[in-house]
Amino acid sequence: MLISSAAMAQDRIWLDNGNPVQAKLSRAMDSKLEWIAADGIPRIYHRKRFLVVFSGSGQFMVISELNENATKAQTQIEAFYKSPPRNVSQDIIVKSVPLTIITGTISYESDEVINYMTMEGNAASIGKEEVAAVIYRDGRHEILRDVVDVAPLLALAHKDIEKKEREMVQMRQQKPKVSDSPKKEKPQPPKEPAKPFLSDTEYKEYSEKGIRRVDEFNSYLRIIANKSLKAEEKNKAVQQALSLFEPQATVAVSSAKGVKKYPVKEYLNRLKLLPYSKINITWNEVKYVSELKQEADGNYYGIIAGQQVFEGFAANGKVAYGDITRKNVRVKLESYQKTVDGKDTVNWEVLLGNIGVETSEGQ
Repeated sequence: MLISSAAMAQDRIWLDNGNPVQAKLSRAMDSKLEWIAADGIPRIYHRKRFLVVFSGSGQFMVISELNENATKAQTQIEAFYKSPPRNVSQDIIVKSVPLTIITGTISYESDEVINYMTMEGNAASIGKEEVAAVIYRDGRHEILRDVVDVAPLLALAHKDIEKKEREMVQMRQQKPKVSDSPKKEKPQPPKEPAKPFLSDTEYKEYSEKGIRRVDEFNSYLRIIANKSLKAEEKNKAVQQALSLFEPQATVAVSSAKGVKKYPVKEYLNRLKLLPYSKINITWNEVKYVSELKQEADGNYYGIIAGQQVFEGFAANGKVAYGDITRKNVRVKLESYQKTVDGKDTVNWEVLLGNIGVETSEGQ
């Protein structure tokens, strides 16, 4: 995940393990905070476990901004959740280096880029590798880097973001009323070329091919992790595995320190070097959790989830480390033109995108 908010805006707390929890802060203590998750059970953690809190309307509070005095902190928490709706007309993009607050209306997103219209009506875009976070006008939010790194940036940018949002509200209030004079007809925008689409038969065929791509990736993982194979065979498997992915794809890995994302090539090379005498990696329960759907760019996107079982054995043959991780894989079905006997035909390529972590249990 991919590290991001759910499809609908919700109250969320980002913890130091890198994962968001659907929950609210409820009580402040001297060094601890009480929070209540969706199950309604109050829990108490040390303050250092909390990084950022988002409300369902998109307001946020960085825990470092919370007063150390429990009474004052409690007042801040109550005021935060009683804040009126943002009522903004633009999305907020937080660029990390240099720290910059960009406002605009996002028109398209992919794994690599965000396209948007500026407040002046100009088209613009920014690579996602430059973005720390996005706060959408409908209250949703997305954290695009390690939240441990993003939280300090949000603290530094908080006042600027609030200022930008106040300006949006003022501009909306000052917008002149529409006159009763006849409206001039706007010129019609040029028609976009028709997007290629899948027939029902093709849709089923390529959906199944997406599952097979994940199975192929798993088979390469077993080769790369096999300590009895030669380096040449492993290196070949690395290259074959890379051919399954989009160039900028990443793999999220969970540990006691949280979740970290690696480029696919780095992830595979690290797998080769793990200090175990034997490694077993298996995937099961592989299925779509979000079916393929055509988006604005004409390509189809979906998400496949599966359970990865990892076992690393010591020299004595016993398991030194094992974990069971629920992972999700973004799948892209990209069209391309191919000329056969002088005729242009539409073909489709199945590519894997980012691999995210949903839940992980280690031992």
